[in-house]
Amino acid sequence: MHFFDTVWKNLFVLDYTSLGAVVLLLIGLALVFDYLNGLHDAANSIATVVSTRVLTPQQAVLWAAFFNFIAFLFFNLKVAGTIGRGIIEPSAVSNSVIAGTLIGACAWNILTWYWGLPTSSSHALIGGLVGAALVHSGWSSLLWGGIASTCAFIVIAPMLGLVIGLGIVVAVYWTVHWLEAKPRTVDVLFRRGQLVSAALYSLGHGGNDAQKTMGIILVLLIAATAVDSKLEWRDRYHLDSETIEEISKDKKKAIPVEILPKLKQIIVATDEAEETAKAKRFSLLTAFEEKAHALLTDTEWERHKERIIKAADHSEVPTEVVLMCHLAMGAGTLMGGWRIVKTMGQRIIRLRPVDGFCAETGAAVTLVLTLFGGIPVSTTHTITGSIVGVGSVQRLSAVRWGVAERVVWAWVFTIPGAAIVSALCVFLWEYIEKM
Repeated sequence: MHFFDTVWKNLFVLDYTSLGAVVLLLIGLALVFDYLNGLHDAANSIATVVSTRVLTPQQAVLWAAFFNFIAFLFFNLKVAGTIGRGIIEPSAVSNSVIAGTLIGACAWNILTWYWGLPTSSSHALIGGLVGAALVHSGWSSLLWGGIASTCAFIVIAPMLGLVIGLGIVVAVYWTVHWLEAKPRTVDVLFRRGQLVSAALYSLGHGGNDAQKTMGIILVLLIAATAVDSKLEWRDRYHLDSETIEEISKDKKKAIPVEILPKLKQIIVATDEAEETAKAKRFSLLTAFEEKAHALLTDTEWERHKERIIKAADHSEVPTEVVLMCHLAMGAGTLMGGWRIVKTMGQRIIRLRPVDGFCAETGAAVTLVLTLFGGIPVSTTHTITGSIVGVGSVQRLSAVRWGVAERVVWAWVFTIPGAAIVSALCVFLWEYIEKM
């Protein structure tokens, strides 16, 4: 769902003053992670444009931060939904799980930033979620489908970036050769073009990475409302015609056809003139349960309760959370990540403006494709793959494979490394709680 489709509907759906102090502190910690994400991954957005001297470092971070912030205006929020519901069971979320996840991800980001390695903040977050949930609730809390697709894109994302970047640079080189353009003309043209490609990449980066923090805050809010049944979330639970249709098509957890007409009675038409009936909306789960249970027998309700509630839960990322996450990431980007800029823009391969343009455009195309698919890919992996693809066109020896190998090993260890740190944090948190 796009931001503009829900901007007013999801504005201040929760009363944040009703949330506990721990929950508010964890939201703050999530925004700190988002800030560190911007700081750590700023290099992805600005490395090529700085290394080719198209912009000064100060100009580049301002350019990247601006487009990171406004990314919510262009993309849907599918990635936030994947992080919020696709990696671990929402029922496994607790304060200790969120705290462990964020501490593990932040620690990994700081460590790899110090080493100057362009690792994935996204995978650090996902690794943190997996390790924390595993200690807290066991293997059953992990959603292997979402984890498998995320792990698959550790390989697919850089390969996509490499192939698309390679394709773009070959097309550009042939076009320049065919037009017999002078080197000076090419340099001037692609210096300007890099402003556009850097902006597109920063949009993709902001749209992808800020949503991961939104997903974490979303599951935290869902967990908080599950603990406190009196905490209102405006219009969270409702059934409508589309939801009923979705339930009827679910073969894995199918609900008998005779029950569906009973559930349809929850749907009420607010205006007889309207062709489509609108749903009756409930802020509290208890209110929805009472209404739904009243329409079904006790046996029907007990058998299908979990599926009905899950289908009726329309919790979405609150508008203010979307804005806070993009603002935190933009602020982090403004601080830059100069250690990683050097690795990305100079150590892997030396870039010219035309190379920088092709690398950024290839990475931007990859990010946009995965954004619409709701896949939480690593922006770091994508731009690195694209840079290697562009560099290999010159000659394979132009790529410093030793540096590239060091970067790849850091990628491999990101999910397990962050998972171990998060698991230890959860273990300590819960041990202290029991004392």
